[in-house]
Amino acid sequence: MKKEEKNVEEIKEEVKPKKKKTAIIVVTIIIVLLVILAGVGTYLFMYNKKATVKYENEIKEISKQNSMAIIDYKEDVENNTTWTYEDLESKLIDKDKLAKGTEIKITINDEVFKEGDTYTFVIGETKIDIYLNKTYTYKVFKEETEVIENKKEIVITIKDTIAPVLEGVKNQAITVGDTIDLLKGITAKDEVDGDVEVKVEGEVDTKKAGTYKVKIYAEDKSGNRAEQEMTVTVKKKTTTTTKPSTGSSSSSSGSGSSGSSSSGSSSKCTYTSTLKKRGYNSKDADACEKDRQASAIAQQIANEINAKGYGTDLEKVQAAAEKVSSYYDWNNHVEEGYDYRTPYGVFVTHAASCAGCTRALIQVLEYMGFSCEHANANSWTHQWVIVTMDGQKGFADGQGGFAGYGEWHV
Repeated sequence: MKKEEKNVEEIKEEVKPKKKKTAIIVVTIIIVLLVILAGVGTYLFMYNKKATVKYENEIKEISKQNSMAIIDYKEDVENNTTWTYEDLESKLIDKDKLAKGTEIKITINDEVFKEGDTYTFVIGETKIDIYLNKTYTYKVFKEETEVIENKKEIVITIKDTIAPVLEGVKNQAITVGDTIDLLKGITAKDEVDGDVEVKVEGEVDTKKAGTYKVKIYAEDKSGNRAEQEMTVTVKKKTTTTTKPSTGSSSSSSGSGSSGSSSSGSSSKCTYTSTLKKRGYNSKDADACEKDRQASAIAQQIANEINAKGYGTDLEKVQAAAEKVSSYYDWNNHVEEGYDYRTPYGVFVTHAASCAGCTRALIQVLEYMGFSCEHANANSWTHQWVIVTMDGQKGFADGQGGFAGYGEWHV
């Protein structure tokens, strides 16, 4: 028994070194594993950090890129201007700079503005919001998705820069002592303010003969001003010649009258084709005397224009049209009686129609050497002169006081 017990002790002593060696090996393995795990962990940590920085920078670049694609629109817009959705996109977004796949959303005054919509700007300010959304997908250990958002508010100022429209401004002619309302028949309308008050700058001395120029103007609430110049001719009073009971004499040579005898003659007035062409009625016993007075004025106008040495035919005809129009009184437009369709009605009584203005202008132009045609003669519509100027066909309007090349369309 003692021998056996000794053997057990001996065995124990022999096993101890083996256990110690095994423990050392296990600890070593554990340490190695821990070192490996630490290395892997460090690597994964550094990899994640590096990838995160990379994607964060990419996100920043996309956000910056889309931000730069929004145009900082600073121009004022005219009232009543209409933009389509395409107009708005092209003016406010540079699509060439957008990150691929970016979605666009636009609101005007907090209401969504879509393709196919139109918007009309009105006086004041309009708030436009631009939203850009880009879905960004990246992967480190697993796939992640992030929406990159850009927003910019643009405030557009809408202004009214269009002046009112003046209508009815015409040159006028009166006789010394007459009263005149310079603003009669003149109106001014504005797109925003509607009817606008019309005013006058300048004065006309109705007691003194002469030519006066005044400004007719209107100004809207935005300060836009429209103005036109008006010429007012104040003429001396005409001394009326006593008419012979059998018809009066004609003017001397160069007056343009035909079919009547020379001044002082007691011969009876003869109604001729020239008087008919000038619109005088065969039943008017005073036709010859009226033609004489009108012809004297027409000849005087022609002489004055020819003496000014205008460079072109158009300038001469324009001057003649303005002069005839200055004799015509828009406030005394008539279409009845004997005189309204004659030069006498324009030059002497200032009571006429477009027919009389046309014939008066033809008489002046013929004295100036032009060949003329009466457009729409003897018809109840607007009439004017067809005349060749500077080698080309043109028109002249004695009522309106203007001329030009080409066709005149009412």
